[in-house]
Formats: sequence, C-alpha cells, structure tokens
Amino acid sequence: MSDIKCPYCGADQDIDHDDGVGYREDEVNQQQCSSCEKYFVFTTSISYYYEVEKADCLNDGKHVWRLTHTHPKEYSRMKCSMCDDSRQPTPEERIEYKLDEK
Repeated sequence: MSDIKCPYCGADQDIDHDDGVGYREDEVNQQQCSSCEKYFVFTTSISYYYEVEKADCLNDGKHVWRLTHTHPKEYSRMKCSMCDDSRQPTPEERIEYKLDEK
C-alpha cells in the first residue's frame, strides 16, 4: 500500500522521509514522482485514534496490582493492570515476591 498518488500521473508513491522530511504538519514538502518525474508538494496531517477500556478501580473498584518486571528485581514496583497507576510494594509484597533477595 502506498502513501499517496502522484497528482499528475496517479502513480502510487511512498513519501520519502529521509532526514525526517514530511513529519511536521506546518511545512510544505516537495517530492519528485518516481514514475513521471514531475515534482509535486504535499503537507502532512496527523490523526489520532483512541482505544477505551473500563477501569473499575477508578470507580469504587479495587486496583489489580501486578509486579513489574524490573532488573534488578529489588527496584520492581506494583502496577495496576487496569489504570496503569503504580506504587512501591508493601513490606508483605516484598517478602512474597522475594524482592530483597539477591
């Protein structure tokens, strides 16, 4: 699948992002068609797509804490699998997960 079609000949074109060209929304960029060899200009528009999930812990539910996979393990934290909140492990969790053992 190509990025665009040449405005002159309709050939499929991929935007040449060498040296970071074509990523800024406030710039007009130039490119040469690889088929008809005519130059054209293009601007960039960025779209956002959002995905939503329930977070019961933010609505009177309980956090679902999971231990992070950190190295060295004594620096691990507890992270909620629903809302991404994090905290230090409790002393009981440090023992349960053997976080103070080397």
